[in-house]
Amino acid sequence: MTETKIQLPEEVKKDLNLHSSDELQVKIDGDRIVIEKLENIQSGQNISLRWFLVPSILASIAFFVYFKFYEKINYISFTGANTVSISTMTIVLGLLTGIISFAIFFIKGKRSAQKNLKNIYWRNFPVLLISFAVMLGMVLLAIFWLFSIIFEGAKFDIYTSTFLFFIFVAVINYLMIYFAVTITPTRIITLFTVVIIGGVFMAMISNRNLQWWHVNLSFLGTAKAASSWQFNLTLILSAFLLLTLTDYIFSILKENMPKNTGLMILHVLMTITALSLAGVGIFPNNKDTYWHVLHDKSANMLVYMIVIMIIGLRWLLPNVKKEFLTISYGIAALLVVANVLFQNVGYLSLTAFELIAFILAFAWILLLFQNLQSLSGIAIKSYDVILE
Repeated sequence: MTETKIQLPEEVKKDLNLHSSDELQVKIDGDRIVIEKLENIQSGQNISLRWFLVPSILASIAFFVYFKFYEKINYISFTGANTVSISTMTIVLGLLTGIISFAIFFIKGKRSAQKNLKNIYWRNFPVLLISFAVMLGMVLLAIFWLFSIIFEGAKFDIYTSTFLFFIFVAVINYLMIYFAVTITPTRIITLFTVVIIGGVFMAMISNRNLQWWHVNLSFLGTAKAASSWQFNLTLILSAFLLLTLTDYIFSILKENMPKNTGLMILHVLMTITALSLAGVGIFPNNKDTYWHVLHDKSANMLVYMIVIMIIGLRWLLPNVKKEFLTISYGIAALLVVANVLFQNVGYLSLTAFELIAFILAFAWILLLFQNLQSLSGIAIKSYDVILE
């Protein structure tokens, strides 16, 4: 076997705390080579494998006892909206044990000064916990809705049902523990994206029979809409995730650039943006009520903040890239054109205008966080290495 050596830059060794005697694992992922510290990999696997089984087994025992001795039935429906089934018990007990597992491992990681949790504060913990719970709930509802179509009317005996339940809950707990010990800004951004897009999409589906698009996007959060709480809760949770991300990234930027006035102003503007988004969800757009006025004011403030940030980006964001400036001005121009086509020309309907504005604003916020990550040094780094 021919011996090949890899020269790693000193910055990589410092970031990963590598020494000459450390063992590394090299993985081939398609056409990529991934190098990881073996000690960290084994530690993460042991934590997850040791603990995700405990809540899963306890939940399975509760499942078995409930159906065997309380309901006294031997055949259990796989899915069902009007009956207690494997799906409903998985959603209830899976969510409960998953939330507890996430909380325990997040708190353990925070107390042991885990590196990736350094800039996530205790005040961010409730938001992250609720957001992961909501994301898990949405995923479970979607999966079991699909199963209800594929396995309509399916029933299993008590032992098979318990085993299926155990598998579902074990996967849920494993994933929640994994997210708790590996949470990063990138994962929070992904969570933000899933929550806001998934929540709005589910609200659209649940109101499809009401033809919500004939009114406006805000109709999904009004008293006339079906399950309006889903839409409003989505906006509120997304707003708090936005606050968490802002808090996280700007705390790092403050350490690196403590007296940068532009970043301080941008931090304030981002905070107001998040609070405005929360206001859109907290105050439903119910006509002939004061909530309608507050809803419109929150929505207007949200638009104003984004426009101000785009205009002032050149002065607010240090070392801003020309490409990002060009894209930002392009998005601002599209927002202006859409507004003219809606307000003055009458070409766009209110629903079309709100959808266009929502998509453009959402895309720009994600791009802004990508640039803030890069500026803070917590984005994915790449280095050139030499093979000998």
